Amino acid sequence: MKYRMTWTNFIEETEKKRKTVAFIVCVNENNEILIIKRSPDEDSKQGYWDLPGGHVDDEDNSIGEGALRELQEETGLKASLTNLKYVDKLESEDADKYYYVTTEWSGTIKFAKNPKTGNIEHTEAKWKTIDEIKEDKSLELRTFPVYLLHEAIKKLKNE
Repeated sequence: MKYRMTWTNFIEETEKKRKTVAFIVCVNENNEILIIKRSPDEDSKQGYWDLPGGHVDDEDNSIGEGALRELQEETGLKASLTNLKYVDKLESEDADKYYYVTTEWSGTIKFAKNPKTGNIEHTEAKWKTIDEIKEDKSLELRTFPVYLLHEAIKKLKNE
C-alpha cells in the first residue's frame, strides 16, 4: 500500500521539523565579538566557530529568553532581555534563526555540560573584530554570516 501525503499532512510534517534558533552577538568595549568553537563531541559542525545560541525550547517564554538561556548554558554569561536588540531573522530549510546583539552581560566565560545532553558544546572562546574574523584563516569554518555582525554593530550605533 502506497502512502499518499495530503496537503494537511505535509504542513503538519513541515511544522514539526522546523526549529526556532536564537543567537546573541556579544560586543565588548573594543568592538570585538565573542565567538565560541564547537566541541568535537557535537553532532554537527565540529570545530566550527559559533555565536552563543541554540534551540529555543517550549519552556522559554520568548525567542529572546531562549537566546539568553543559551548564552548562559554555553558560556556562563548572563544578560537581560532589556539589553538585547533584535538584529535580523534568517530562514533555512529547517529553521528560523533569530539574531540579537548586546553590549551588557555579567560573569566569566566558562564551558559547562549542556543540562539536557550532558555534552560540553564548546571548547574555546575568542574576542575578535569583524576584520579579524574575516582575515583569520583559522576562523573560516564558522556557522554565521559575517554580514550579520555588521548589522549588529549598526544596531548598536543607531541606539
